[in-house]
Amino acid sequence: MAFTPSPITVRLVHDENLNLGKRNVDPFLGQDYRTLLKECVQKKHLFEDPQFPAGPSSLGYNQLGPWSPETRGIKWKRPQEIVPSPQFISDDMKWTDICQGQLGNCWFLAAAASLTIYPLLLERVVPPQQSFTKDYAGIFHFQFWQYGQWVDVVVDDRLPTRNGELVFVHSAQKTEFWPALLEKAYAKLNGSYEALNGGWLNEAFVDFTGGVDESVDLKAAPQSLFQIIQKAVEKRSLMGASINITDQTESEMRTPEGLVKGHAYSIIGVAEVEYNGRKIPLLRLRNPWGQVEWNGPWSDNSSMWSELDKATRKTLQVTCEDGEFWMQMDDFMRCFDTLEICSLTPDLACCDYAHPWNANSFEGTWVRGHNAGGCRNYTGTFWSNPQFLVTVKGDEKNPCTLLASLLQKDRRKARATGRDFLVIGFEIYKVPEKFGDLSLVSQRATAISSLIPMALTPYIAKRDVTGRYMLLPGQYLIIPTTYMPQEESSFSLRVFTETQHTLKEVDCKVKAEGKVFQESELRMSKEELRKHFMRLSGGDQEISPEELQTILVQTTSKHAHLKTDGFSIDTCLQLVGIADRSGSGKLNFEEFRHLWSKIKEWEHTFTKYDCDRSGTMDVQELRLALEAAGFQLNNKLVEQLCVTYGNDLRRVDFDSFLSCLAHLVGVFDKCRKMDQDKDGVITLVEQQWLRMTSLQ
Repeated sequence: MAFTPSPITVRLVHDENLNLGKRNVDPFLGQDYRTLLKECVQKKHLFEDPQFPAGPSSLGYNQLGPWSPETRGIKWKRPQEIVPSPQFISDDMKWTDICQGQLGNCWFLAAAASLTIYPLLLERVVPPQQSFTKDYAGIFHFQFWQYGQWVDVVVDDRLPTRNGELVFVHSAQKTEFWPALLEKAYAKLNGSYEALNGGWLNEAFVDFTGGVDESVDLKAAPQSLFQIIQKAVEKRSLMGASINITDQTESEMRTPEGLVKGHAYSIIGVAEVEYNGRKIPLLRLRNPWGQVEWNGPWSDNSSMWSELDKATRKTLQVTCEDGEFWMQMDDFMRCFDTLEICSLTPDLACCDYAHPWNANSFEGTWVRGHNAGGCRNYTGTFWSNPQFLVTVKGDEKNPCTLLASLLQKDRRKARATGRDFLVIGFEIYKVPEKFGDLSLVSQRATAISSLIPMALTPYIAKRDVTGRYMLLPGQYLIIPTTYMPQEESSFSLRVFTETQHTLKEVDCKVKAEGKVFQESELRMSKEELRKHFMRLSGGDQEISPEELQTILVQTTSKHAHLKTDGFSIDTCLQLVGIADRSGSGKLNFEEFRHLWSKIKEWEHTFTKYDCDRSGTMDVQELRLALEAAGFQLNNKLVEQLCVTYGNDLRRVDFDSFLSCLAHLVGVFDKCRKMDQDKDGVITLVEQQWLRMTSLQ
């Protein structure tokens, strides 16, 4: 009986040293505020930002592009060129100070205004101790959350003006400039001012807090919505609401009851009052304009307030034209279409409530030809999407709230190149505990095809898609996807629960079976193969890489089902390397027989798993073929292989397939040599493993 080599498993561990010394806040584009400020003060010159210059490129690319009539007459001025004594933040700062300019970014204004309710949140985004007097150098900085990390964005204070007035966001107090500078920093983060045109309140909420967003369709709202809003207020969540528009002509159109369509309102309070013997739930809303209010029941001058006791009226009723007003819950749901809730993470200093959320996140990427499988409509590729297991803990009789949020990264910035938000969503499945033990790709593909989703989000072209679910303790599978397959983007998946939970990516073990290193059976007899070898190997009776190249080209030319690019000499060097035990760079007969047996085995595997008979393999076919060849590979390595060996469409032809397998054999052969105690397992840090498998 032929000797079967033992398998080798690579156990990967995180490099704990990678996070040592990691900053709590990263300087955006490598611009460190304190270093730049010190340099400007010492040199006595005002900061000019090379990364976001005071010029056309920072304004926009289309409506605010360099040749647009909308940008004519714009001059960039520093605050002291606009008013005599500018202030960063006025002592009597209030939310009504923030006024909209010529951008359609009321969503940004409403979110910024909401920050003023929570001073600790405001200080996180707008660091204090900035001024136009002490250590003034024309540089300011602001902090935003971006996909799992806070970033510090510096800007110079040159602002777009026309006829001496600020063009975009400004303060009602002419001498106050933090809103305009905050907007400039946010525009820089997103690529330009124009990139801020049109958006969702929750997008800014998330960037200001690092919280998780949630959108509620008020025309299909749960019966417990008022209780959800009450709990959100208790947990210091930020909230907003809007009225849908059917086209741009309705934008900022006012209803007979004084509400503005296509406009973002903040929700800042809840209350219940006794009225005519029953409890009436009320919501307190705010128009970021600081004016134009609801004129229906419970509005500022409604006669209904007179029916309440004096103490309640004094506590709740507002009578000035400041954009704040109360609405009854029924009227709110009738008039508004969408409610947005941003739940804050427990690490924020302002979150002092008794029962904070438990949060986990994962940063991932959809890669064309690898794991961009599209939605469930695409059954052949859906299973290849990234997958995540959430284990919810708690009392088996009591369901707990779970918020799952999917964010696609940097798509607003990509508008300048003609790209926009992809249509994204996710599905949730209840799975048995053993699902996490499925180590083979083929097992996962079969299992996922038989699952029925217990919940799924609408697919929508927004940055953030979030769902709220009541789940019993157990194990759940979340699959985030783009709607169409082969669409690329980085993404972040976050999970918030009221009870404890764990979140992990579903991945394969890293392992090579013993047969990877074992000679395969050949249909040709040993004597017949020796005759061919004698004829092909020349006078030295050895096969060089160049001779192997000729053999492979001639052999595959006879097989129409094998597409190749002609077998590069590098591929042939790799193939010779896995069989060259003597280290001569050439193969004697025994070495050649071993290599040829593997090549014929891999040819059979390639043919079997090229299911569409295209002569090439997509990633789904490739993963199954690699498994059949004896390899179990984790997601990161498969992605690396697809990029390295795939063509522009991420498809792998036969010569690339052989090169890929030769590379893997070489990698795992090194791993076997590292197994000093011969137990079939070695442990590597993830970064060490990626370096070992890289072709660079």
